[in-house]
Amino acid sequence: MLYWLIIIPIIIAVINIGFIHRDSRNLIVGSQIGVTGYASYLFYLVRQEGTIIDNMAGYPRGFAITLYADRISMVLVWLTTLLFLGLLLYAYTGDYFSSQFGFLYLTLQSLIIGLFLSTDLFNIYVLLEVSTVVVAILIMLMKDKQAVYDGMIFLFVSVISSGFWLFGVGFLYRTFGYLDLHAIEEIITEVEDPRSLILPFAFMMTTISLKIALFPLSSWLPKAYGTPSAPPVIPAILSGVYETTGLYLFVRVSFMFAQVIELNAFFLVIGFVTSIVGFVLAVGQNDLRLLLAYSTISQVGLIIVGFSFGSEASYWGSMYHMFAHSLFKTVLFLSVGLLTHHYGTRNIHSIRGVMKTLPVTGFAIIFGLLGITGAPLFNGSISKYMISYGSDSPYIQLLLNLINLGTLVYSMKFAAMLFGRNTMTDELKEKNTVHDLPQWIAFAFGALTLASGIFGNFLLEFLYGYDFAILPGEYLEKSFIYLLLMLAAFAIYRGWVRGRDLFSKIGYIELSFNSMITAQVIFFMGLVGYMYWLA
Repeated sequence: MLYWLIIIPIIIAVINIGFIHRDSRNLIVGSQIGVTGYASYLFYLVRQEGTIIDNMAGYPRGFAITLYADRISMVLVWLTTLLFLGLLLYAYTGDYFSSQFGFLYLTLQSLIIGLFLSTDLFNIYVLLEVSTVVVAILIMLMKDKQAVYDGMIFLFVSVISSGFWLFGVGFLYRTFGYLDLHAIEEIITEVEDPRSLILPFAFMMTTISLKIALFPLSSWLPKAYGTPSAPPVIPAILSGVYETTGLYLFVRVSFMFAQVIELNAFFLVIGFVTSIVGFVLAVGQNDLRLLLAYSTISQVGLIIVGFSFGSEASYWGSMYHMFAHSLFKTVLFLSVGLLTHHYGTRNIHSIRGVMKTLPVTGFAIIFGLLGITGAPLFNGSISKYMISYGSDSPYIQLLLNLINLGTLVYSMKFAAMLFGRNTMTDELKEKNTVHDLPQWIAFAFGALTLASGIFGNFLLEFLYGYDFAILPGEYLEKSFIYLLLMLAAFAIYRGWVRGRDLFSKIGYIELSFNSMITAQVIFFMGLVGYMYWLA
């Protein structure tokens, strides 16, 4: 029954582009409502009955292409369908909503769901490759020169990276004769020499590390997210959903090798470095999309930090932060799309007075920023509390506070647009009609950011079956620290960031295509060398 979640969007996509020569928006929206409802039903079954496993063509597990739905994967599938439905409604009035867009959009949804459900390592490789092509075409949808360049950079870097995954899968198949990651996990301790697994682990983790944009493999992400002509739903999909597939694979592959290879310390350091580099570069951006792109890098680093603590609380905190990040980053990217449409620019210094001209969008932005900074009562506060709960080291807590300080600084730079004298010209006011639906979709996701914070304890148990007691005293202490960090961030923004050139110069540091490929090789060699040194 799981395969219908993958097949239905593909069928509708083919009907949309092949057999209907008129506006098919209602058909696509209707199919999305159906897929979301079916995903909700399957999530209910997983909660009630446990894991659902579909072995294709009746072959035994280990040999069949298996679809596997547990609490983790099914939550992400359900979230994917919900976000795709919301983003589709947001795009409903857009002039870019064509048959080609609908086909690519639905195909990408099918591929992402397949990545969450598939346990066959070669099948995952195929899904990664095809989804890369679809994303690249979506980036290049408007066919302008910059979009084509950015899309091709993303495509070539991702395809080369996927080659690392294929090499790793080949090594594992030669060793075990299986391609199913759960089957390999069950027998991985039987290997005679654990050092023989170093190369496949390094190959596969290099692919995943590039996909989630860990430092120094993150330069592709701003190009993909920041393409000027790409429709606003594209970076929202990439940050809110597509990035999550890489984090999911990080968890699954780590579990597969966990009994013979454990690199928590390595990825803890990489996670902290990624998060710090991400927020520093975010502070230096004047382009709204690029600011959010580097913010995504920083948040991914924080999630990897939580996974690397080795604590149950921090692990589920990172899981919940994946969920929270999908919501608040979707809010912010959709809001940027609205601002770009109405103000005719993405320059953060050219947009002011949003609360006066677009108050619904303004409140959506406030909710999104409060979520990403971990303000009390918002979802980010729950996930960040749980991540910090995983370590009692004062140095770790200091680094976590530093990351949140950086998040607050670039959030204040973002929030400066909300106030001040309105910069929207009379010409733009007459030219750009206000579409209520996109604004309210962004606001709805912002409201979910608040609701998933207020009911965080309930959602943790409902989604993941994990019961975590948030101590009122400690939560109040974290809230007080948040207030102090906010005051410090305001002082840093007013004193060093606003009107200064230092951070702007830092913000334009990027790698060339050749340097991106070199970084992959260096990362792989460094990972291999570190593991052999440990062995």
